[in-house]
Amino acid sequence: MRELDFQKIGAKIRERRLAQGYTQDYLANHLDVDTSHISNIEHGRCKVSLTALVGIANALDCSVDLFLVSEYRNEELPVDTELIKKLQNCNLEKKKQISRIIDVL
Repeated sequence: MRELDFQKIGAKIRERRLAQGYTQDYLANHLDVDTSHISNIEHGRCKVSLTALVGIANALDCSVDLFLVSEYRNEELPVDTELIKKLQNCNLEKKKQISRIIDVL
């Protein structure tokens, strides 16, 4: 079994954090760790623990799959899961609109 690419995982965490408009300090406070630990995770200088990864996902309102997608052999599975999760929060009319958009694509 190959080792996980913690630099890629950290980069995805950083990308999501920035997209959400959060600072490393916000994430550190949410996880009750030092800001330097968040920096080390984001730059792949340390291996993020499963507990921290779940905490980060919760703080950034996403699933851990978002950070791990490149580690799967079939990268479509977590994306499918994320889409299904998002669709569950939509009413019928929005689901129909999304379906039409997908048909166009």
